[in-house]
Amino acid sequence: MDTFLLDAGNVFIFISGFLMLKTAYKDRNVLRGYNLNGTLLITMGLSLMLGYFVQQGFWLSFFLTLPNYSYWVIVAASILSKRGTGSV
Repeated sequence: MDTFLLDAGNVFIFISGFLMLKTAYKDRNVLRGYNLNGTLLITMGLSLMLGYFVQQGFWLSFFLTLPNYSYWVIVAASILSKRGTGSV
């Protein structure tokens, strides 16, 4: 099975994931304003994609998606921690 387009798309996901992590590291206020439901849905969708990549043996796609997945997990954790303290 040819996965060239999948891998090419995931290179862009990889780059964007690092850019988003860099921005969030420099300015934590960037994590404000995200919708909890939308964030949980995208995190769940990325989790299912990662599971599919492992199941199919698409290891390059799996590793290229990890930075983007990490960013959304951080966003979800930030939203949930702010809700726990009552500051949202």
